[in-house]
Amino acid sequence: MQGKDKQHSMLFKDKTACFFTKDYQLTAQNLAETISLPAIDIDRLNHQIMACFSQLQKEEGTNPILIGAIPFDTSKPSSLNIYREYTQQETNIKQLLKQPLEIKNKKQLVEYAYFDQAIQHALEQFSQEKLSKIVLSQAADFELLNQHTADDLALHLAAQNPTAYSFVVPVDQGRYLLGASPELLMAKHQDMVCSNPLAGSRPRSTNLKTNITHENELKTSKKDLHEHQIVVDCILKNLQPLCTSLQYSKTPEILTTPTMLHLSSMFKGQVKDTRSNALSMALALHPTPAICGAPTELAKDFILKHEGYDREYYAGLVGWMDVQGNGEWVVTIRCGLLDGKNIRLYAGAGIVEGSEAMLEWNETEAKMQTMLKALCNRTV
Repeated sequence: MQGKDKQHSMLFKDKTACFFTKDYQLTAQNLAETISLPAIDIDRLNHQIMACFSQLQKEEGTNPILIGAIPFDTSKPSSLNIYREYTQQETNIKQLLKQPLEIKNKKQLVEYAYFDQAIQHALEQFSQEKLSKIVLSQAADFELLNQHTADDLALHLAAQNPTAYSFVVPVDQGRYLLGASPELLMAKHQDMVCSNPLAGSRPRSTNLKTNITHENELKTSKKDLHEHQIVVDCILKNLQPLCTSLQYSKTPEILTTPTMLHLSSMFKGQVKDTRSNALSMALALHPTPAICGAPTELAKDFILKHEGYDREYYAGLVGWMDVQGNGEWVVTIRCGLLDGKNIRLYAGAGIVEGSEAMLEWNETEAKMQTMLKALCNRTV
């Protein structure tokens, strides 16, 4: 074992995976298998997952769980790790404060001029009524000056974002996906499911009056309400056939994170087929217009052709699932990809008719501050 692989084996023993919420912290160890089949073939993927679970259950003393990530483009390989054992306990914020990371040397992957050009191209598509929404993102690379274990990073992210879904998950090429996502794509517990899409955002200020102004703007903005409704309609269309009953927010509420204000809607339902598992149901909703656009396939094609870089796991899925098919999967936003001494951070913005490039760019910069503040306790 040489170089970066040896370094990772020392830092992340057993390829530990962590998934923390405001209610619990889940840590998995003793990796049994990593499934890399593309999620586009969900039947084949489910068959391999169930086969691995079944085999592990024959081993004495095992308590298997899957924790992993699926890329934005589901035709690309997945990184689904199945572990022999895990622990789940109540989250205790008092125990979560850890030393922050130190990072420097920001290198932009997508420059503003390119982002602006992509938005102008999108606006042309809107005028021709080919697209109604497109989500465009940017990414930046940073150099790490210090390093931590996987559970340290998850604990630190959870401390800085106590209401988010924090995760540190091993993926391909010895890398780790980490983040603090505010957006629940799918949670399934027994026969109950829920989803909490977000769309329409404003930066959060330290000034109370400014935040009240931003909240009122979101509640009355035709542009943001239209963007949000596109997402709600899509979730409703894809989730309703899977449920015997489904309730959802008729009017969006405001979800507050340490750095952002979001329009938020909650869906809660009873699943029609109890054999459906959390991952399959999450994939039935992916990609939502909140991270892709509408119509879905046209928006996805636009992103792959015009965004200017490979999203990989950004705007994909990350989460967990047990042998009963229960689990929670979140949208992979407010995230980073850790690769040895380097980390790549991402942020996106929803583009609809009437969007202005500079305002959307500023929104992506504000969203990137979530990860920067969480990792470093400061802006960069």
